Amino acid sequence: MAWTTPKTWSSEPLTSLDLNTYVRDNQNHLKDRLDTGFSRIVSGGSPLTTTAQAFVDIDPLQLSLTLTTHGGDVLLGFTGTAQNSASNAVTSLNVAVDGVDYFADSGVIEFKSDGSGGNIRNKPLSFVLLISGLGAGSHTFSLRWKTTGNNTAIMDVVNVHPQFWAKEI
Repeated sequence: MAWTTPKTWSSEPLTSLDLNTYVRDNQNHLKDRLDTGFSRIVSGGSPLTTTAQAFVDIDPLQLSLTLTTHGGDVLLGFTGTAQNSASNAVTSLNVAVDGVDYFADSGVIEFKSDGSGGNIRNKPLSFVLLISGLGAGSHTFSLRWKTTGNNTAIMDVVNVHPQFWAKEI
């Protein structure tokens, strides 16, 4: 349901058609926007991994969301854990909006394993990102990652269950 610009009232009589168009329908439009959202909690039989040094989708089935919007801003969020297999390696997370990386550099968030052998532990990762300027319609948001050097980035989806979500605001 689309928003209808409210009428500027003068001395004409108020009709049920006016009330339905400018009050009921506009309230339904606002409520529909609040109800529009998508969330995915990831589970799997083995961890997700990459050695890619350019951004690639982490898991196109479980960490990709399609949301039909009314043309407002979209709030995206992720929470989960990851680790690096090599000391001093960096892994970066990014978001692609309709197939295009939102940030062209190192993405939304990154983590670096320390050089003291403690790099085998899961590192908590979390971000919230505001996507502005999207037109009304269907949009796909994909979580992506890349890593450095001789590293394997690992995301546990067996014992820990990351969550990726999108909400029009």
